[in-house]
Amino acid sequence: MSSRNSDQERLKRIRDRQIQLRDPQKKVNYLQHSIATRRKKSVTRFSIGTMIREMPNKFLGFVLGLTIGVVALIIVPDFVEPPWGDVIGFGAIIFLTILGFLLGQAMDARDRIKELIE
Repeated sequence: MSSRNSDQERLKRIRDRQIQLRDPQKKVNYLQHSIATRRKKSVTRFSIGTMIREMPNKFLGFVLGLTIGVVALIIVPDFVEPPWGDVIGFGAIIFLTILGFLLGQAMDARDRIKELIE
């Protein structure tokens, strides 16, 4: 009985020593490191430039046309008589907004056609 207990004790000591040498936390640490690395790669910083580049061209054209139209509304009344300056300015806003939207939509269509060709 004593030899059996001593054998069990010896096997237990050998097993404990092997576990200590093998470092069971190594796999856990590697897994946590790989998860953290994947998360860092997936999370990107917010950037206005990236947001504008990813915006569809039709909306970008709409905003650009609207902005140019507002600038025209501010500048035109200085050069044209008072009742017609505002009318021309508002007409410029409407015209340039629609023009920007249509040009943006055409550029989006061009990009979609390029994707279908490739």
